[in-house]
Amino acid sequence: WISDSGIVAICADNFAVESPNLAHDAAPGGRRPVLPLHHHCLFKLGVHLGELWLLRDLAAGLRQAGRNRFFLTAPPLRLTGSVGSPVSPVATI
Repeated sequence: WISDSGIVAICADNFAVESPNLAHDAAPGGRRPVLPLHHHCLFKLGVHLGELWLLRDLAAGLRQAGRNRFFLTAPPLRLTGSVGSPVSPVATI
């Protein structure tokens, strides 16, 4: 469903967006990524992944407003020469 949904980002309140324990055992006769969601989203689809986000207040605000969609901005910190960056996310309901 991720491929067909058209989403541009997935954020979660846990490490690595998914449990790496689900993919530790390689399929018989082959290899597979330890984090298949990361591989699929980042490398195949270009979908951004966010992890360790505090989503409780956003969920409460959406529930109170009777909504399930919001506008998100998440600009990265300016760290010259770095790869990846912490973001400063702001959701507008």
